Amino acid sequence: MTGFGVGRAGDQTLGIVAEARSVNNRFLDLSLRLPRTLSQFEGEVRELVRKRVERGRVTLAVTEEWSGESNGDVKLDRAKALNYANLLRELQTLAEIPGEVKLEHLLQIGDLFIPAADEEYHRRLWGFAKEAIEAALIEMNASQHREGDILTRDMLERIATIKAGAAQIRNLAAGQTAEYRRRLTSRLEEILGDARLDRTRLENEIAIAADRLDITEEIVRLASHLDLFDSTLKRDGAVGKTLGFVLQEMGREVNTIASKSWMVEIAQIAVGMKETLEQVREQVQNIE
Repeated sequence: MTGFGVGRAGDQTLGIVAEARSVNNRFLDLSLRLPRTLSQFEGEVRELVRKRVERGRVTLAVTEEWSGESNGDVKLDRAKALNYANLLRELQTLAEIPGEVKLEHLLQIGDLFIPAADEEYHRRLWGFAKEAIEAALIEMNASQHREGDILTRDMLERIATIKAGAAQIRNLAAGQTAEYRRRLTSRLEEILGDARLDRTRLENEIAIAADRLDITEEIVRLASHLDLFDSTLKRDGAVGKTLGFVLQEMGREVNTIASKSWMVEIAQIAVGMKETLEQVREQVQNIE
């Protein structure tokens, strides 16, 4: 399910901004963009996301914001500065560019000055990061829930349509054997005449057909699946996988009803029910 959230935390010198975005996906697919100073906390960040998200493709971007009033707690990344300087000289030689590598060239690269990696700094950094990330995830979940409410209302309306179709089929099925008897008897009398019609054999054929055409069990199971879908949809927590399974069972019952029934009216209703089930299945892909 789609969602977006932003979280901020910090003090006068250091701030953390976290942005969380989610789109539909069958499984949890997490993409992290963390500053290098937070790379050691990647495991903790992933755990924070897993506690709040079970399905979806989630992108979490975390950035640092330093106040211009901050004077200390930074140092030069010597290894990176020397490496960039050597690479610039190598590029200069390769491209035959005259002149010298100057300080302003290195300063344009950025990321050469890093916070001092002491224990107090890391404690502050992770504390702010955790607070910002959790705030972003909470806001993202809230936007997901708003979308979920809209999807829930839509699916409940479609499920109500399927329930109405099931009720129609139940009423039609109640008279299916009697209608089959009437049509078969009328057809045989038309072909053979009343005198040549074997009533005993006719009743046997009708009894066999009635057993073959009986869809009572399928109707009962379909009603049970519809009630389960309804109650599951209204339940809190991750329900997407359960709804998908229930839909699969509902589709199986509707297909069986359509294949066993010989009445055109029942077949037409079943076709409409299958179309609505497919629409609901598409919506369920958006549910966590």
